[in-house]
Order: sequence, then structure tokens, then C-alpha cells
Amino acid sequence: MGVPRMIQGQFGSISYDTGVIPAGQIAPVTPSVSFNENLGNYQGVRRHNDQFYIRATGTPLEISALNFMTYDYVDLRDLLEEKACMDDVVINIQRTNELPYPDFTYNIGPGNIEETFLVVLGDYNLEQPAGTPGVAGFNVAGCSRAGFIPLFDPTGNDSQGGLPFEVLYREVRQYVQDPSQNFTSPNQVGSFAGPGGNNITPTRLVGNYRMVSRTVGGYPDLLVGPGITIIRQWTVFPANRSFAQADGGATGAHPDAPADELTNLSMRLQLNIPALQYNIVGTQRPLTATETATYYSNILMKS
Repeated sequence: MGVPRMIQGQFGSISYDTGVIPAGQIAPVTPSVSFNENLGNYQGVRRHNDQFYIRATGTPLEISALNFMTYDYVDLRDLLEEKACMDDVVINIQRTNELPYPDFTYNIGPGNIEETFLVVLGDYNLEQPAGTPGVAGFNVAGCSRAGFIPLFDPTGNDSQGGLPFEVLYREVRQYVQDPSQNFTSPNQVGSFAGPGGNNITPTRLVGNYRMVSRTVGGYPDLLVGPGITIIRQWTVFPANRSFAQADGGATGAHPDAPADELTNLSMRLQLNIPALQYNIVGTQRPLTATETATYYSNILMKS
């Protein structure tokens, strides 16, 4: 006889900032990312269960500052002890806001801002920094492909996250700057060329983002121990201005050249990321012999 069971948790609000990228420069100089826990701040939320995954750099950001993630782990060893599972699982996500807010963002290059929210079976040892000796790093940039490729592979044998049934829930969102909410200098906003720039090129202030794609997948059928890992991962492609540097290579009287925004203007990208809550509801019941063999040979033995 099954009994109802619910798992709840909350992911906090996050502030991401490339810092000012001077004219002519491609990559962020002083990027930062932190929890927005001040209740006086826009979207600030103090209570949350997640924490940052620490990279080999000793910070949540890798060198290019494009990828970062937070995670939460729910210990379900009681299911192991009782040889039980949660069946007929339903996963619900509630956000304080649908979109991240650009705050003070201007002159950003082409590209998507991508968010992936994952609920996966197993323990990925994410409390161990990526550079810890003997610990293979988690594939942060690969989160959107969970269930198709392994995310954590310390054995080199497609260890964790690569099987479809390991992924209970996968939601991938893509955001872009909303062109209807862009404002330009000199008539609408001031110029942000910076000390090494030239205000001959109009500054473009981003007033809002918009969502252009949302894909949901996963197999929320059966939840087993020893636990579940919940991940919220972000890739901020416009934080790097490589696309603005690219040109077609034409020469002669009318040569191709990098974008005037890159040559003449500074750039900055900020994200105020809203908090969210997850609710996982199911019926706890004993595992069958077949389920025990299938799940624990693929989940427990690899965690």
C-alpha cells in the first residue's frame, strides 16, 4: 500500500555581472556572481536551499565567465533502507518572475542566455570542487543534454547522467534581449563609450529580456535512493563579444570589419535571476524485484 510523499525546496535569486568590458575588448575583466539575499534589492530572497558549484578556479565561474550553476541535494537513503521508491512522480516549478531582469545592461553582442533546470537521480558529489585531486569535474555546460550525454564521468565509462531514466525533469529556456525594449543614445539614454571608446557609435541600453524557447523533458516515473540532485545552470553567451569581432574577410575598397559597438563602445551584461521553488509529489511504495535490479544497478552503484 502506497503513501503520499512530497519533497520541497527553494533556489535563491542570483546576481550575475560581467563588469564593464572596455571598447575593443572581448571577454569580461571583473565578472562576478553571487546570491541576491538582500530583501531590499529587486528580486532579493534570503531563504534558499541551493549553493554554488565551485569550479577549478576556486569560484563559481570558469575563466570565460560564461557558465555557472547552483545545486541542491536531497538525501533519500531511507528509500534504500526500506527497499522503496516514489511512484507516479509529479514535478512542479514555481518562479517569482518568469524572466531574468537586465538591470544595467548595454551594448551586448548576439547570442542566447540559456537556463537549464534539472532533477536527476543519484549523488554527483558536487560539494567537491572541480579541481579536487581524484575527482572528475561535473560537465556544467552539458546540463541541457542530460540523458543524452554523461554529466559526471569519473570512471571514464559514461558514469552518471547519460541514461534517459536518470533524468526526472529537464527544462531548458533560452532568453534574448527584447529589441522592442532597447533604448539608444543620444536621444533616449546617455553614451557608454568609456575612456578608450568613441561615442560616434550609439549606445544601446537593454530594457528587458524575453524568452524565445522552452523545452521540457525527462522521465518523472520512478524516484529511488540514495538521493536526487537538483541543478539550475546558466550559460551567458552574450557575455563574450566574439561574434562582434567576426567579419567576412573582405578586403579592397570596402573591407569587412568588426562591429562598431566592439570598436567604439564599452559593454556590460547584468542578470538579476529570480528565485524558484520546486515541489516533487509521489506515492511511496515497495520496489518490485525488476525495479530493484534495473534502478540500483544503474543508480546506486554509480553514486
